[in-house]
Amino acid sequence: MLILGAGLAGLAAAHRLGSGFRIVEKDARPGGFCQTEQRDGFWFDRTGHWLHLRDPALRSLVRDLLGDNLVELHRSARIFQNGRFTPYPYQVNTHELPPEVAADCVLGFIDAQLGPGGAALRAREPVTFGDFIRRHLGEGFARHFMFPYNEKLWTVHPDELLAAWCGRFVPRPTLEDVVRGALGIVNEAGYNQTFWYPREGGIEALPRAFLPRLGGPLDLAVAPVSIDWRGKTARLSDGRVLPYRALISTIPLPDLVRLCEGAPEEVREAAGKLSATVVTYVNVAARGTAPAYHWVYFPEGRFPFYRVGSASAVYPALAPSGTRSFYVEFSHRGELSPRLAETQAIDGLLACGLLRSPDDLLFAFAREIHGAYVLYDREYPAAKKAILDFLAAAGIESCGRYGSWEYGGMEDAILGGRAAAERVLARVGR
Repeated sequence: MLILGAGLAGLAAAHRLGSGFRIVEKDARPGGFCQTEQRDGFWFDRTGHWLHLRDPALRSLVRDLLGDNLVELHRSARIFQNGRFTPYPYQVNTHELPPEVAADCVLGFIDAQLGPGGAALRAREPVTFGDFIRRHLGEGFARHFMFPYNEKLWTVHPDELLAAWCGRFVPRPTLEDVVRGALGIVNEAGYNQTFWYPREGGIEALPRAFLPRLGGPLDLAVAPVSIDWRGKTARLSDGRVLPYRALISTIPLPDLVRLCEGAPEEVREAAGKLSATVVTYVNVAARGTAPAYHWVYFPEGRFPFYRVGSASAVYPALAPSGTRSFYVEFSHRGELSPRLAETQAIDGLLACGLLRSPDDLLFAFAREIHGAYVLYDREYPAAKKAILDFLAAAGIESCGRYGSWEYGGMEDAILGGRAAAERVLARVGR
């Protein structure tokens, strides 16, 4: 059995298979996007990687893998708007907003839930993400936070996206939640109120914890060049041609289609219709104590980035004593030069006060994640179905955030890898 990719999904699939597999990873180290970079005593993950473990079995697995190298944390998140940091989630914490903004949000929510303005949306299930926001949050929340923030994140207006991805990721408050939040009664909501993180080694400690338990070889710095899905062989960048009984892939779905020799034209066309953003993130090191916030959302247009996180605020051991760290995230689909991103990140940190003085800056450097946020646009359902139908007929399991071409976290990647392995075991055994 052959596994393409040694990110969390691929490692989880291998762990579940137990033996009889080979993993091929194009990078020189395992982990995929779950890697940690060290510089001058600072530890930088590839943006924020906080473990949200809802599934009891998976929580048990991660605890078993990491043992004592795991700490539980409680979220401290904010939104920066109107010159102030207000508590997250925005929907249930309007009491610190300017009164006219808070009133617009609360009245819009009431209208969406009970009034004539929301009647049409209440009569049907939301189709677009924009409709989901209007239906469940109202025009005020849409105007002041949800639309501007999400347009930054996804690079398109929410009306251009389907509502299919929302699920647990967009908190849906009750009227009681909204009213209590407007009156200053502390509210917490959302799927990420608590999370876990390794005590040592950054988030890369998690994929590395799988390695001693793998019952098969892991080939690093080797990439698939082509896949003969009819003959069940894969040609690799080192010249080998590997036969396989079953293939589990975690590489991005459009890339997988391009590797499949003789894939039908309609499947190749479908792959060309799948879209995703690029995230440029800037790692920043500075003097001084860490801010109190784990991450901050930035809906206002004057800030070109959508979010700033502070790993050292979450876990002080990720930065040397007397210093702090940030990661500043930009989402785009065109080019964004690293130098411009670094400049905009530093200017923005100074403008909002997270960085107090230019003299506090130690260093900043930009990195990119290609295919970061999958776009659930109108082409998405049919295009993805066409590809998955072809892969199923070809006997190829595709899993993970990009192998499944979906929005999800580390937990979803591990669960997806394990589920793919289960399907392989049911189909071909060991």
